Amino acid sequence: MTIIRYKSTSKTQLAQAYNVTTRTFRLWIEPIKEKLGKYVGQAYNPKQVELIVNFLGEPEHIEMIQSQT
Repeated sequence: MTIIRYKSTSKTQLAQAYNVTTRTFRLWIEPIKEKLGKYVGQAYNPKQVELIVNFLGEPEHIEMIQSQT
C-alpha cells in the first residue's frame, strides 16, 4: 500500500485537480467547512488537503496536489 503525501494547495489548484470551477469546488466542500478549519495563507495545509480528498475522493489530476517527497 502506497502512502500519498499531499502538499499545501490553494482552492484554485484543488479545483483544477478535480477539473471543476472554483465556485463548484467551494460548494462541494461546504459540508466539511467546520472540520477543515481556516484557509490560511491562501492555501490549505497537507492535513486539510487529505481531509478534502477523503471527503470528495481522489481527483482526476492527483499529481497536482501530491508532494514530490
